[in-house]
Amino acid sequence: MLCVVMILCLALPAALTASELDKETKAMLDGVGGTDVYPDANALYVLSKTHTSYEKEGTAISKVHLLIKILTEKAIQQHGERHLAYYRVYDSIMIETARVIKPDGSVIDVAPEDIRDVSAAILEYMNIYDPDVREKVIAFKGLEIGDCIELKYTDNLFHPPMDNEFDGSDLFQYTDPIIRKVTTINGPADMPIRHVTRNGEVTFATETTGTRTTYRWEAENVPRIIPEPAMPSLMEVAPAVYFTTIEDWGAISRWWNDIAESKYEISDALHAEIESLTSGKNTETEKIDAIYHFVAQKVRYMGLGTGKKKGFEPKPVSETYETRYGVCRDVAALMVAMLRDAGIDADIVLTGAGYEMERELPTLSFNHAIVAVNNDDGSITYADPTIENSVDWLPAVEAEQQVLVCTSEGKTLKDTPYSPPEENMGHVRAVSTLSESGLYTSDVTLSTDGFYDMALRSFLKRLPAARQKMIFGMMLQDIYPGTVLEDFSTSDAEDLSAPVTINIRYSIPDYPANADNFRLFKSPVALGVFELISSSVFQAASLPERKYPFQLGFTFGATEEEIITLPLGYKVKSAPDPVEKSYGSIEYNMTYSSEPEVELLKTGTKQVTFKRQLLLKSKRMSPDEYAQFKDALKASAKAKRGEIILEAEKEG
Repeated sequence: MLCVVMILCLALPAALTASELDKETKAMLDGVGGTDVYPDANALYVLSKTHTSYEKEGTAISKVHLLIKILTEKAIQQHGERHLAYYRVYDSIMIETARVIKPDGSVIDVAPEDIRDVSAAILEYMNIYDPDVREKVIAFKGLEIGDCIELKYTDNLFHPPMDNEFDGSDLFQYTDPIIRKVTTINGPADMPIRHVTRNGEVTFATETTGTRTTYRWEAENVPRIIPEPAMPSLMEVAPAVYFTTIEDWGAISRWWNDIAESKYEISDALHAEIESLTSGKNTETEKIDAIYHFVAQKVRYMGLGTGKKKGFEPKPVSETYETRYGVCRDVAALMVAMLRDAGIDADIVLTGAGYEMERELPTLSFNHAIVAVNNDDGSITYADPTIENSVDWLPAVEAEQQVLVCTSEGKTLKDTPYSPPEENMGHVRAVSTLSESGLYTSDVTLSTDGFYDMALRSFLKRLPAARQKMIFGMMLQDIYPGTVLEDFSTSDAEDLSAPVTINIRYSIPDYPANADNFRLFKSPVALGVFELISSSVFQAASLPERKYPFQLGFTFGATEEEIITLPLGYKVKSAPDPVEKSYGSIEYNMTYSSEPEVELLKTGTKQVTFKRQLLLKSKRMSPDEYAQFKDALKASAKAKRGEIILEAEKEG
């Protein structure tokens, strides 16, 4: 459900003034403890109260009352400014109270100049310009530890996105403790809401008086959620209430199809472009691929809200083609229209990118639009034309994601297909030589598939060649001080017809440590400096254990191999022991072997080969799976510390 707020000039004093604290608020604050009672908290929600009244047209008015006590310096930074996002085509807000309550009970009202109305910062980050998407920023200046901020506002949804329907959700646990939270919803008895509570229990009651029904949820003394790196959204782990009057997912599917269908008219210029793109393409797959990459690479992700249903309504596809820019819904609509013009059955799709949607109750909780290609066998192939650098039509980060195909007959919620790690692999292969003088030389090739390819390709396209070379040169210093980058090259990151590759040649003077007849060194590939995505995942897995799932967001795998030719007259005395871990969704194995190639046997030269493979088969790990993953990481860390010990062979 859209956030609701509006531009208003507030009738507040011209300067900060002391005002009287009402008895009800004073009673709530009396006896509220600080860090002595809540030692791990930064702030305390003394009260979080919302009362919403909705009507049959889908309009609604919400009254919100917040009382937040400041316990630490961090809380001053977090709550010193309150941001209320709104979309003024749909919503309006009236701020009734904005003030700071001091520990002695004195009150300082927020001055009018400390309440600003600005463009939503998130849109600027997303390269979208829509003057109706705004933020009301309330600055509680002069906050000190022990103060309490109080905010009351009325939120007026005067233009529901989906006419004659009302829906939404509410969270009942925050990253700060809650003393009391109350949510009430009042609506026509003959237009009841259906509701469900997830991830815990919340006290619930309902009462019908005359023609109106009131639904009430309440929670008290709720402990804080302690955030963890790479955890799911709070709506997925904290107690949350979902509510709706929408009959089923089919109603949303039909509603958005009606909005999009009127935008598909093809201009002569666009039709000519489609014919040019598909000319000479013999299969449907080739045609889809040509259209997909044209839209993904030639249409910039940039937006300007238009139409009566701003935020939902795509632009006419010929306009998107002519301007060469659009947001997700514009780009998806363009690809659908182009596919249909080429004789390929396709529909536009709503999806929730990056989070798990509530499946049981239909709500307008989507944040993205993609494309469905309807195959002859009844299956669906999905594509996201907003992803510029993907060889695949749908990247792994959008696998197992809830989607709603929008059609005139109406569809239900489904999931995009699973993407196995074998389709999202990084491969590191090094051919190395250790000379008798101790010079270590190596040729390394990094090759990619699927999501790994998209990530590495995006990295290469973002940086000039000189910067790329400098970064990889710095990475080599993690192997050994004085490592020299001899050569560096990459494949053409703009060419989506072939996987991206990186080639590195480097040398390390005096690499092994010498001890009598022995030489000791580590396989540089075993150190993990070349396997880039695993390194970032390992860094995110910093906690020894977790309470909440570990959200990878994608499946992936990595193989690493290094074949090291040894100096003449030396053999492998010892190498790290092999490791094999298999935990269902996690596979890890590592081996060292010393079986040389046949041609080397003739010269007496020996080799040692390091191999490692990691497969993460699930985009999300449970806390138990995370513990198993940490066990695999310990094995990996041990392999990095392990040394290859060479022994000089006895003559004769």
